[in-house]
Amino acid sequence: MSFTSFIGQAQTAIDGKGRTSFPREFRRQLLESEGNEFVVTRGPDRTLRLFVLPEFEKFMADLDSRSDRRQADVVRRGLCPTVVEMDGQNRILLPKILLEYAGLKDEVLYVQARGKTLELWNPDRYNEKYGLLTNEAIDNFDAAFYGEGLTEGANGR
Repeated sequence: MSFTSFIGQAQTAIDGKGRTSFPREFRRQLLESEGNEFVVTRGPDRTLRLFVLPEFEKFMADLDSRSDRRQADVVRRGLCPTVVEMDGQNRILLPKILLEYAGLKDEVLYVQARGKTLELWNPDRYNEKYGLLTNEAIDNFDAAFYGEGLTEGANGR
């Protein structure tokens, strides 16, 4: 299978040194040409972003093409990009400064983002923001899912 985007979510532990297993379900979606090195940066909502190297290059090109140079510079300076490599046990070492930024301590939730990019979330904060924990949240999800032509529409449920 050849994927142009990651698909899925996975939660893994973080050890005392800041290492976390890169989830098997995402390893299976990597192309051999994408290797075992990634770029991890700060992301919005106090998350981390994990890019395969070609996806990071695309992200930076998009950032450089923004018409608002001042905004692009603010983002560039805030990213704190770091190259991380999967070790022989399929773990990556997340830098302490990034762990602190995202509030990651014992566990990390890997969530698909655009293309071959993942968001790394504190699981509790992700569930507070996106978890379908109330009837209102479920209703909002249903309205968004059936809106804007993503599916057959509300009448076609």
